[in-house]
Amino acid sequence: MDRTTERALKRAVRDEAAVRLRGDAVGPDAVEALIRRLVEEIASESGISLPPYEFEGLASAMIDDFLRYGPLQRLLEDESVTEIMVNGGGIDLDDPALPFRAPIVYVERAGRIEYRPDVEFDDAEHVRRIINKIAEQSGKRCDDAHAMGCAMLPGGRARATYVVPPIAPDGPALNVRTFSSSMLGMEDLVRMGMLTDGMSQFLRAAVQARCPLVISGGTGSGKTTLLGALSGFIPPDERVITIEDTPELRLQTPHVERMQTREANTEGEGSVSMRELVALSLRRRPDRIIVGECRGAEAYDMLQAMQTDHPGSMTTVHANDPGNAISRLRTMVGYADGDLSRDVIVQQIAESLQGGLVVHVERMQDGARRVTSIVAIDPLPEGSLVIPRAELFVFDVEGVDAYGAVAGEWRACGVQPQRIKERMRASGVWYDPAWFFDR
Repeated sequence: MDRTTERALKRAVRDEAAVRLRGDAVGPDAVEALIRRLVEEIASESGISLPPYEFEGLASAMIDDFLRYGPLQRLLEDESVTEIMVNGGGIDLDDPALPFRAPIVYVERAGRIEYRPDVEFDDAEHVRRIINKIAEQSGKRCDDAHAMGCAMLPGGRARATYVVPPIAPDGPALNVRTFSSSMLGMEDLVRMGMLTDGMSQFLRAAVQARCPLVISGGTGSGKTTLLGALSGFIPPDERVITIEDTPELRLQTPHVERMQTREANTEGEGSVSMRELVALSLRRRPDRIIVGECRGAEAYDMLQAMQTDHPGSMTTVHANDPGNAISRLRTMVGYADGDLSRDVIVQQIAESLQGGLVVHVERMQDGARRVTSIVAIDPLPEGSLVIPRAELFVFDVEGVDAYGAVAGEWRACGVQPQRIKERMRASGVWYDPAWFFDR
């Protein structure tokens, strides 16, 4: 059966099924039975002979469209797939006179991007139907007035972001970030080569001693994964409040209350910002506050929390390196109060993070995710506007081997962080000077 005939048959089945199911509360088994019956009936009426394997493939695809997430379903069920990217159809750049091409699917697996020509959408409208389903399940609208959005799939198993026309001129596009069903602990990350055992031991002690912690890195570098693993070192009797735009954090400590921002409704009312939630969390007796990602003015409130009664709080920041992370925090604090001078902002950041760490993670050229730098924040010298940083660990890249893997090794820089050392010993946490020297 050619693609044109297949699409026409699917359209006829879809339209007839929609008519028969309209207004009825029908269970999934009944929907599946109806789809199979309609495929058989309409194919027969159209004079289309379907061999058993074609019938099964077509019926299964239609059932996935109605009950699940269409062509994406098998990718969502594949634990090795960490990201799904659906590019909308667009004009052929070599010949703009040609009609729109079909949507194209890519996936990320083990940190590498793969083209998946075997995962096919019928057309742009097919992608739009899947986007509409995802949006509706999250109580959101997807139309010309709401042409972009972010939504969690049921059960928190994946986060979807989407754009549709008019802001997506090539047609609706969809990105789905999937989350592993198993939570990774620090031992898992060491085994996977994200960091060394010595670095892991040091970070464990830093969390237990309630050092403030900022994890920096790019998109998909592993910031949230590392933060989740570090949460396993938080004592179980400490109360933790998490604040996120979308609930991605999977903490490994029992006493957790989660908060989530909310967008305004169609009347422009009811929004709840990250900054409002940080302020609210301070009145809910947390021992630590974890902001999934600081992007704006909430950085000011987060840093104040670190500085006062909530040491050991944590957050992540999009940044290219630890120095860039500090610069971005400085910019974000400025969003909170435009009247704050540069020296006041620098003083605020330094006082909040002194005795703390910036841990930088990167996704390497070969797809591997690694902690490439751990930096201690030292007290700000009087009259200075430069926040002192002491690099404790660094990953030195040596090149790329014949198989495309990035070769390199971690190096302890031989620097002992005095303020962190004092904090650990005051907290009764084991401190080992050998962490900071190569053995």
